[in-house]
Amino acid sequence: MIKSIIEITENMRKEKPIVECLTNRVTINDCANMLLAMGASPIMAEIECEMEEIMNVAGALVINLGLLDEPYLDAMKTAAKAAKKLGKPIVLDPVGAGASKLRDRVCAEMIELAKPDIIRGNMSEIRALSGGTVASRGVDASSDDAVTEDNKAALGELVRALSEKTGAVVCATGAVDIISDGERICYISNGHEMLCGVTGTGCMCSAMTGAMAAAGDPFTAAAAAVMMLGIAGELAHEYTASNNAGIGTFKVKLFDCIYSISGDDFASRGRIEE
Repeated sequence: MIKSIIEITENMRKEKPIVECLTNRVTINDCANMLLAMGASPIMAEIECEMEEIMNVAGALVINLGLLDEPYLDAMKTAAKAAKKLGKPIVLDPVGAGASKLRDRVCAEMIELAKPDIIRGNMSEIRALSGGTVASRGVDASSDDAVTEDNKAALGELVRALSEKTGAVVCATGAVDIISDGERICYISNGHEMLCGVTGTGCMCSAMTGAMAAAGDPFTAAAAAVMMLGIAGELAHEYTASNNAGIGTFKVKLFDCIYSISGDDFASRGRIEE
């Protein structure tokens, strides 16, 4: 699997795909810069009337449900229809699923309409999409949904079942990331808790997933994106700790590490269980 992750990353950097991101305004700048750092090219267009033209040039579409005003939703729906017509991969980030009835309804509608290739959310959001009870903390995952050795198999089955139900690769991110295509399940344990101290790392991960999906199959794309972000988080933490610095330094260094991460880093540091 590590070999496939390295290959899709190399393909992405060679192709430099344009990724259309309909994402929330809290994280839009960081998502754009993260795509540039990893070797892709961002478009953050928001106006419905240009979505079909944008998707003609984009290699993938990322739909982030953090912002739910009507014009944005209309743009998302039009972009999704255009992406499907053109055969472009779609990544859906169900931000805040389980936090409100509105978000649950919109998530269900977008899954039905977009039929996404990849659904990327935290474990609480993925549980909510599965119909489970969620101890909501807004857009953040509940500590009750942390992956442990005791519940890892059960949560893996939950992710696999949602993938089978939706037809999408499902990627539940956290300290341990769980990815399934309905048959295969893998667990990735790269990362550092300092990633939780930076707003929007989940949104950035979804944008990164879109770039990877433009360069290869959805299952490998999801694994490559979360492993890249996780390894970069580890490297950024090591630099921050060695310089007795804080979260601001960590965030800047995270982008540096995404920019410079190599196949050797994946090979030596990637932690994946299949």
